[in-house]
Formats: sequence, C-alpha cells, structure tokens
Amino acid sequence: MKRPLFFAAAVAAQVAVLASMTLSHSSAIRDGTRVTLRVVPVDPEDLFRGQYVRLGYDLSRLDLTTMWEGPRPVEGGAIWVRLEPRGAEWVAAGARSTRGEPKPGAVWMRGECERLYGNSAVTRFGIEQFFVREGRGREIERAVREHDVFAEISVSEDGTAVLAALIVNGVRME
Repeated sequence: MKRPLFFAAAVAAQVAVLASMTLSHSSAIRDGTRVTLRVVPVDPEDLFRGQYVRLGYDLSRLDLTTMWEGPRPVEGGAIWVRLEPRGAEWVAAGARSTRGEPKPGAVWMRGECERLYGNSAVTRFGIEQFFVREGRGREIERAVREHDVFAEISVSEDGTAVLAALIVNGVRME
C-alpha cells in the first residue's frame, strides 16, 4: 500500500519542479522589462552541444575603474548591472555587488563574477547562448562580426535575465 503512494509522491514532486522551472522562465518573459543589448563577437560554437551561437555583450567584461560602485567584487559573487536606455539599445551605466536603489527608466540585471583580471570583471548573466536551426550559426556569427546583431532580453523584478530573441540584420529570431 505504501509503494503506490510513494511512487505518486515522487512523480508529483518531479512534475512540480519542472512546472516551477517553466513558470519562472515564462513569467520572466511575460512580466519582465524588455531591454535590447548589442551583441559582440565570441569564439565559435561547441560541436558537442549542437547548433548554437555564443553571445558576448559589452557588459560581459566590466571596467571596474569607470563603472564599479562600492566594494570590489569577488570571483563567484553576485554582480548587479544597472542598464539604462541609450537610443534603441540599453547600456551598462553602473555595476555593484548588491542591487542598487531603483532609478526611473533603469533596470537592475543580476549576474555572476566569473573571473577578475586586474581592473576588469568577466561576468555571466545566463544569456550567453542562443540555439539556432541547423546551418544558421555561421550566418549569425558573420552578422555579429558586422555589429548587426542585438539580443532582446527580458529582465524580471528579481534581476534574472532571459534571452527572448535575437535581432539579426533587423529580423527578429525567437
């Protein structure tokens, strides 16, 4: 009698975990603030993971002398970047180890300090890969080198960034 109940509880727990992951992602897309970031070139794709494009951003390497506010970051620690609109795209206007005060028109995006190199912090935000249909990777990489690729990012209230789409040569790809 206990075995079917245990099995049902185990299945329910797995379903709950998967549902919460899906809801978290979809609520960030639905309710988050949309920002557009310019994409910069990064080394080519990994053959073992299929067709995807690695994405880098200007804010992937933060200059601590001009942008950093407060105590110096630590490797593996949180990094909060304040994004502000500049024309059609958003740019990093400041960065710190803790979330800053809300500022009208600005968005705080949370990432992680991967490495420190002198006065630079290499950061990750979870928006560095975009999976594409077979054969489209090289075309997108070429457009990135020509500075004609933007990423549409949805940033939730808690600072989580979700890659919603790429805009390649003016065409939106989801």
